[in-house]
Amino acid sequence: MMTRVRVNNEIDLCEIVSAKSRRVEEIRHRIEAALQYARVSYFLRWQEPNFLAKLFMGERPRLIFCINSAQMDDALQVFEELQLTEQDVRMLGNKSKNKY
Repeated sequence: MMTRVRVNNEIDLCEIVSAKSRRVEEIRHRIEAALQYARVSYFLRWQEPNFLAKLFMGERPRLIFCINSAQMDDALQVFEELQLTEQDVRMLGNKSKNKY
């Protein structure tokens, strides 16, 4: 009632898709700094692939930025200013499937 942010209304904003782990960390820190500067609350969700996907397909853990749906406009403005490519970040924008 006192704030415009609602609880348990998270959206998967984007996923970092860069292949190199050093590049992933660089992109992650850029996004985190920009979201913090714009006062957009977020959390990171790591999705581990199953054992067979790791072994046979070489899949890596996925890093997904989740935000509250009330702050979607602010977050999109942040991403426009960052000018990240599709090779670095994949925009998702769907409802988060959190298990808690």
